[in-house]
Amino acid sequence: MAKMTKHVGTYGEKPCVVVFRELPEDDNNALVILSDSLEGQLHDDVMSVVDSIEAQDSNNISEVFFRRRLTDGSNMLEALHTRGKLVKAPVEMVKLVPVPNQPVELAEINKELRKISNESNPPLKTDEQPAIKPGSVDVPEGEDKDQVANNLLSQASLLEEDAKALLTDADLKRSQAYEIAPDLRPKKGPGRPSKSSIDKL
Repeated sequence: MAKMTKHVGTYGEKPCVVVFRELPEDDNNALVILSDSLEGQLHDDVMSVVDSIEAQDSNNISEVFFRRRLTDGSNMLEALHTRGKLVKAPVEMVKLVPVPNQPVELAEINKELRKISNESNPPLKTDEQPAIKPGSVDVPEGEDKDQVANNLLSQASLLEEDAKALLTDADLKRSQAYEIAPDLRPKKGPGRPSKSSIDKL
């Protein structure tokens, strides 16, 4: 199976790096870097971060860019902004390409991640709404079924990776909050009484 690479895709027909999948208060637009606009050392610096384990394990590559520096010592995310390399792009025109020749609509990924973060996934099975049955996907006539299936598998893999990253990020923020304010940590219940305590009754 081909290697999966997160955060890379296309804007229209141009290769890009998706820095923000959507903007705060504006989920119709993303921020991307057009790969062709990067020259020389800047291109090498950016792509080395994209390919890094840290970036591939991260749900938001913007946070990784913020922690990294270019070869000239400047903050990577700030430099990309001041040099005009961050381009506002309609989400509907952006596709992630985690695996070559298997594009995934960014709008669909954002929609599914929003469900996960809002804990609003529909139940897998209820009396009124049965679980989705295999084979219920309509494949348009003339479409390559293997290509459609591979596209769905790529979406599933991306969603699983992003869901794990979201949960890890939530755990980290929760731990940081308890370090700042230990009193907020949930108190453990009294638990079961010890055997010696029971013997005294």
